[in-house]
Amino acid sequence: MNSFMLRFKSKKIARTSLPLVLSLVLSACGDGGGGNAINAQVKAGASAAQKAPSAQLLATSATPAAPVAPGLYLSEVAANYRGTDGVSWVELFNNSTATINLSDYRLRANGVDSASKALSANPITFDLPNVTIPAGGYFVVAGKPSSYLKDSDKSAYILQTVAATQANAQDVNYLPYWTDKAGFVELLRVADNSTADFVRFGSEQTKPTTDGAWSGDNVAAFPALANYISTTTLDPLDNFDRSIVRLSGAQNFAVSATKTDWTLVTFPTPGGPNDVPAGTVDSDNDGIPDTAKVDGGTFAGLDLYTLGARKGQRDLFLQVDYMTSNDPALSPRREALQKVVDAFQSHNIKIHFDAGNLFNTALAPDDFNLSGDVSHAQPFESCTDTPQVQNANCGSLYQYSSGSLDVRRKPVFRYMLMASSQNANGSSGSSGIAELPGNKFLVTLGQWGFANLDLSAAANKNVLVNYQAGTIMHEFGHTLDLHHGGFEDANYKPNYFSIMNYLYQLNGLPLNPKGMGPTQRWYYAMNTTGNSAVPGYAAKKMPFRVIVDGPVTDNFKIDYSNGSGAGMNQAALLESDNIGRGNDAGAYGDWNVDGVQQKKAYAFQLNGTGYTVIKDNDDWTALQLVLNSHSDVVPNANGAQAKVSGRIKPGRRYGTLVKEDAPPANLLQDLASMSRSAR
Repeated sequence: MNSFMLRFKSKKIARTSLPLVLSLVLSACGDGGGGNAINAQVKAGASAAQKAPSAQLLATSATPAAPVAPGLYLSEVAANYRGTDGVSWVELFNNSTATINLSDYRLRANGVDSASKALSANPITFDLPNVTIPAGGYFVVAGKPSSYLKDSDKSAYILQTVAATQANAQDVNYLPYWTDKAGFVELLRVADNSTADFVRFGSEQTKPTTDGAWSGDNVAAFPALANYISTTTLDPLDNFDRSIVRLSGAQNFAVSATKTDWTLVTFPTPGGPNDVPAGTVDSDNDGIPDTAKVDGGTFAGLDLYTLGARKGQRDLFLQVDYMTSNDPALSPRREALQKVVDAFQSHNIKIHFDAGNLFNTALAPDDFNLSGDVSHAQPFESCTDTPQVQNANCGSLYQYSSGSLDVRRKPVFRYMLMASSQNANGSSGSSGIAELPGNKFLVTLGQWGFANLDLSAAANKNVLVNYQAGTIMHEFGHTLDLHHGGFEDANYKPNYFSIMNYLYQLNGLPLNPKGMGPTQRWYYAMNTTGNSAVPGYAAKKMPFRVIVDGPVTDNFKIDYSNGSGAGMNQAALLESDNIGRGNDAGAYGDWNVDGVQQKKAYAFQLNGTGYTVIKDNDDWTALQLVLNSHSDVVPNANGAQAKVSGRIKPGRRYGTLVKEDAPPANLLQDLASMSRSAR
């Protein structure tokens, strides 16, 4: 018996080294760093910034602490557990009643060469951007490992170019650097090069520029994290594992130049008040402290309670940006977002989408507006990708996430951008790309043919809504640590009953897994991607319109698997087993696509993984809702530390990026034929 095999596996983009990415993007974009370039970028970014949400909703400042002299101070230093694979960030606080220009100060720290990753022999003094911090305001400064990273009104990325010397034949671009084990950060006044503030932790021995600016022991090193995941992100502001802070409020904020000023916290709060005390618990295992889920509680000044967060439910927030275009695929459909919300709700996970004022100009969580009258529309680009793809002709997901997503939101919000294409020529292609695991993803359904469809026709509208919903939940799943095979990259496993599976992403899950729905989707994959004839259709001729509960219907179902499917032994497949979830009378899994139910078991390779047993996956239990490591453990009733579900899996490992395959050609042809038939 001949075997028809689908050998299409997940496309992974290898973790790109920091120096390679930097050298590529600098040469492509002409941004060599240095103070003047950064200052110009900050000014441009500030002038182009969108109108901020209402002050009532998003508090951005704290009352200056009376006992402390007015001035600019260090208020938070984030740990760097990635070593030279990444850098971290520091937060500054204007503890005065007047504005302060950041360019009147410099930052001093150890440096890491962005190209070679070699550490500087001596501390580096970094110029700071020409940006104004309001009275009582916060501002975050991070290293700039990629020119795709964009400044905002609350954050800036810096690097310092040190001119060539006899020891160094070329200029060196340094990033501020420390680790979880040792480091220091010093704030210097430009006028006289004196120390404005200083903190030192771990085993670091560097002294402040001004004598007496630090006394006594260091702040303790950050605790070791055995379960740490190093993601692929280029953005240091995606790093929020641990930090040391000066707690906000007149009773807490202290400047004594000793370690007693500083508190280790497990919930960093970049860009806002340090309002989450040490020892705070996340009892819902979603990365949001319980203190922020009660009326009157805040997180970095954000009122997450008003936005819908509640104790007793797992909350996931997601900012939705979209490009302006006459192609409707680039703008999120309300119905598509609601399908995703409904899929999670049955598992007591509340999805909070924020599409800005797209559906309602007022703050209205039920209308997916968590920002007030603020647009999340972005200028159109024909091509958007990630720097790791190394396509200099395309915009970057990171330039949008860094420039658009409020730095205060980064620890609790994921980011989605609906763009047109990942191809340099702007043509139709891959449906998306996502960090796995991570906090950002791209949806690219542009140029698929939706611009030519009459969306007043129910079937046409359904295809758009369902393709958006299936793709959003699929890419979102990657950020939650789901692979195309659940726990593995092997794709096209019929018994893996999940929207993560290419069999179901764009075709939906049949409402009845015991019927012929799974076989019908197998036929479609074999016909369109495997280029094989199937019962009733020559190769590449089966239309998606015939799929029961498929994309043209109102019954399109999106879901992750509950893991209840039995294993399928490819060395002895029994068609009556269907996909291991039972079978109705007359229903079977026609894996060899001969149109006849085989009574005996036979050997057949389904997806190019050999004659192995392919397995389902309990996606809902496996979801990694939280990436930062404060989620490893929570106290149990006896005060001990207990592992909980929804947490990072044991063992240090690196994340990756997953880029979806392009759709089969006849899917696009089917969409085109729907357009022609409507004329």
